[in-house]
Amino acid sequence: MKFFFRMINPFVAWLLQSRLHRLISFQLLLLEITGRRSGRIYRIPVSYAKQSGDLICLTLGENLWWRNLQDCSSATLIYRGQRQVAPVQLVANEAATIETQMRMLIAHNPIDALFAGVRLNVKLEPNAADLAVAATRHVVLRFELAKAVAQVEG
Repeated sequence: MKFFFRMINPFVAWLLQSRLHRLISFQLLLLEITGRRSGRIYRIPVSYAKQSGDLICLTLGENLWWRNLQDCSSATLIYRGQRQVAPVQLVANEAATIETQMRMLIAHNPIDALFAGVRLNVKLEPNAADLAVAATRHVVLRFELAKAVAQVEG
């Protein structure tokens, strides 16, 4: 799966930054993260769901990129074609909270269940046992969209 994402992410990142972003920006946003040690900018497409003015994203805890946000109060994201800096909160090692957020994300975009290893029934409801296990392996990223500041390029 990691090989698949390494191959497709550059194209998806390009698409999210282009005028064609509407094709996928209803379910994906682009994070721009600066490496803590390298200073390199990473562009990571992530699925999201909107909840009470916040954007909720999930990633596997074993992915290293999210750790660059641990000491940050905000992150740059491209959401629906607009570059903005938004406050970010990370939730790790809180399985009940992560499970709730994961359930909401899957309801918004059922394909996320496949990537999280959660089976769905015919009504597209997540399998409770799969969801509980997946919640122990994921991290939630919550972006406060209401407090986001537009960033002008150039």
